[in-house]
Amino acid sequence: MVLSESKESHDDHGGAREGGAAKKAGAVVSMVAVQGITAGFFVLTNVILVEGMSSTVVLAYQYILAAVFMGFLALIFDRITLAQNLMAGCLYFISSIVDTAVINMIPVVTYILSVITREEKLQISTLWGKGKLIGTLVSVGGALTLMSWRGSSLLSSSSMAHWILGLAMVVLGVLAFSSWILMLRPMARMYPAELSLTALMFVCASFQTAILAAIISHNASDWTLKWNLELILIVFGGVLNSGIANLLYTWSASIKGPIFVATFSPLTYVFTTILDVAFLGSSLYLGSVIGSIVIVVGLYMFLWSKFKEEEKSPAMEDEQTSIASPLLV
Repeated sequence: MVLSESKESHDDHGGAREGGAAKKAGAVVSMVAVQGITAGFFVLTNVILVEGMSSTVVLAYQYILAAVFMGFLALIFDRITLAQNLMAGCLYFISSIVDTAVINMIPVVTYILSVITREEKLQISTLWGKGKLIGTLVSVGGALTLMSWRGSSLLSSSSMAHWILGLAMVVLGVLAFSSWILMLRPMARMYPAELSLTALMFVCASFQTAILAAIISHNASDWTLKWNLELILIVFGGVLNSGIANLLYTWSASIKGPIFVATFSPLTYVFTTILDVAFLGSSLYLGSVIGSIVIVVGLYMFLWSKFKEEEKSPAMEDEQTSIASPLLV
């Protein structure tokens, strides 16, 4: 009898270990899928904008669809708009390759704002404090390289117009999104139902973007949906990039933590570069490549230091480390 109980207990532990390993593997696959979805969304958006369609109208429809989709999921399971408009609008002026490279700065910029607002200490005396500071400086240096030096084209294609304006828009978008993350922390504490909160944010985003789109796009034809790439982008962005990707982000973070989720963000740049160059024939500039690599190196230095900090401080609140909140895209 004792031997039987011991065997059953051993089997239970073995099953738990196998289940844990399956969840961890699932988290890896989920995050790779999320980065692929995000890359596809940016490239598809680039195609739509080249054809002269309105980014604000597309985002308005996308947020409405995302609000309906997430609201439906919240009903079953539960019983930031300036940033996204800037990040989408900048694709009029720069390629999605550069856009996704700068977006990798979000964890670092969030840390800088956290230090400025005294939500996080600099902790220069510790190893991880020095690592976060060095990683931040390296990432900022990469961003400055990307913005100030375009370099020669590695692949022949037409030049990107209004380079500085596009970069300024995406940088402002990163600042706006990082500020949103800081405001999200106390809001998440007061309203812990994640699906309902996400659905509510998409409802607010759809109202805000619809108003902005109405101001910018006066033609009724801009709001008329047709069976073309624009409709595909709205469905892709609303259901996959905003709905499913948000769920995968949340689930993966609950299994492996926010640092794990953040380490996959450079994959968006890799996927976007491959898709953009292969299907759109975009230029790949030396300055963009070097600047992007430096940003990613700095990001991983920062994330490694953040991971070490959490190892030393296991009692730290989750919201202090939530630097990988999903984009409201």
